[in-house]
Amino acid sequence: MALGAEANLIGVLSEPDRALPSPAPPRSTPRPVVILLNAGVLHRVGPHRLHVNLARRLAARGITSLRLDLSGIGDSPSVPGARSFRESAVADTKAAMDQLAVELGAERFVLFGLCSGADNALATAEVDPRVVGVVVIDPPAYVTPRARARRLAGRVRALGGARATLSWGIGAIARRVRARVAALARADAVDGGDPAPEVVGGREVPPPEVFRAQLAALVSRRVGILAVYSGALGIRYNHADQVFELFPELRGKLDRAYFPHANHMFTELDAQAALTGAVLDWIDRTP
Repeated sequence: MALGAEANLIGVLSEPDRALPSPAPPRSTPRPVVILLNAGVLHRVGPHRLHVNLARRLAARGITSLRLDLSGIGDSPSVPGARSFRESAVADTKAAMDQLAVELGAERFVLFGLCSGADNALATAEVDPRVVGVVVIDPPAYVTPRARARRLAGRVRALGGARATLSWGIGAIARRVRARVAALARADAVDGGDPAPEVVGGREVPPPEVFRAQLAALVSRRVGILAVYSGALGIRYNHADQVFELFPELRGKLDRAYFPHANHMFTELDAQAALTGAVLDWIDRTP
């Protein structure tokens, strides 16, 4: 279907078969429509058809979903203008919600996004109260002291004997000293100003306090949050509860799932099946 004021956005709507009973219990209010946002610049099918598979499973549970191509991605042409990628993504998502509200009477939405799609989902939820839930796959993640300790413990176990561990430790200290000297040299070359946001794989990651404020604002509005982390994040996320190590005040206020053996794109079929099951179960619990 074509969406947006100029019908420049392309999406695929997946609706339940009304002739079949839904396995989910009946509700007093209509179920939210799920919008699946692009993962980076990938087409609306999602990585390894993740979005297609999830949309079909959602329909089988009586939930309508939209697989959306944002402007300039997939089948949606770029729109000239001065908007940033994030601003454009938020505007496109809101336009899709506007049209679904008119055509389907949808009033509540859950946004699903992986990587930059997670960032776009969070940014849209911040500014649009129709978003009642977000499922964010590999959202911003940060190294914690406990994460460093877990990685070190794992390396020590892998090394084996005390002599090997001591040799590795001396080498690690030397490497760290050299890296510190190089970092100080780079800092001396920068003429003041705040440090730039971390860039991971071409994706700009906000400082932890900015991300904390974003999550806190959503939680205060009672927006449901399912944060899903893959094993691809390494030391940035190497324990199921690492998000609460950094943001302890959010424990019990957002849900998290950790798939340590999954890669960033959930390529393996068993990993994708586990992810899909976790997402479906969580959406079933969304008020």
